[in-house]
Amino acid sequence: MAQVRGTFTQLYDNVEKTIRTIIFDALSELKPIYKDYTNIKTSGKKFERVVSVTPFGDVPEKAEGEVYALDLIRPGWSKDFTHVEFGLGFECTETAMEDDEYDVLVRQAEMLAFSARYVQEKRAADTFFNNGFGTETTPDGVSLYNSAHVLKGGGTTRNTLSTAADLSIDSLTDAMTDLQTQTKIESGQLVSPITEFYLVVPPAGEMLAERIVNSTGLPGSIENDINPVKRRRTITIVVNPHISDTDSWYLIAKSKKMHGLTSYVRVPVKMAPRMQDPFTGNWIYKIRFRQSWGAWMWQGTFGVAGG
Repeated sequence: MAQVRGTFTQLYDNVEKTIRTIIFDALSELKPIYKDYTNIKTSGKKFERVVSVTPFGDVPEKAEGEVYALDLIRPGWSKDFTHVEFGLGFECTETAMEDDEYDVLVRQAEMLAFSARYVQEKRAADTFFNNGFGTETTPDGVSLYNSAHVLKGGGTTRNTLSTAADLSIDSLTDAMTDLQTQTKIESGQLVSPITEFYLVVPPAGEMLAERIVNSTGLPGSIENDINPVKRRRTITIVVNPHISDTDSWYLIAKSKKMHGLTSYVRVPVKMAPRMQDPFTGNWIYKIRFRQSWGAWMWQGTFGVAGG
């Protein structure tokens, strides 16, 4: 479908006016969010396969002179990242481009790029948050935020509250406790606690999160107690308007080395060279990218669907 003069007659009616493209002339594009807490990697294959490792178990007691018990390094879980292809085009007649006295059509590159970036943000939010309690799975085969993550060495553990609860000083404290007692590697051993986080919330939770995280005193209390969350942890609030569950909230390790939220870029967002249809003379513009999103491990993340 080509852009002809008839589809936007206001550009060509010779009436003096001001034409504005809202997102570029009046409002600003959303600040990029997902790249702050996502491991961005390049890919040279049609898909990427990630395999985890199950290290040694606990060292057992050994009496003097007895033989050493032997253990093995075993494979853990695997997950495939299959890249998705995205593409959008814009076709415009020579006549429409010639008569575009307000230079709206020539901004097609900006508009196509905006659409691509917006899709990247939405796809990341769906993967890491909106589908995190259901269809988005980690290598162990269960949802990203789950009360029964399967450990390859035996047993289960979790990265969500045992009972869902809205964000509060108490539920956040419980989450911090769970992160120290439930974050285990595949052999079942605990790891060093994470002390720096992103607290990701939808817009409805922004002001409450600010009170909980940054109040000097204990939020919601008339006592003159200190706020232990502010004193004991470093938490940066991230507001993501693409989160659909308005009372959900998430903790992500600030260090990208400590969590598995990942996006592989097979082909970055790129504009193809402008082409002209030899039969119609129409100008054709295209934008395209290939990318995948997923979590190759659940450790370092914690999600709560809200009460």
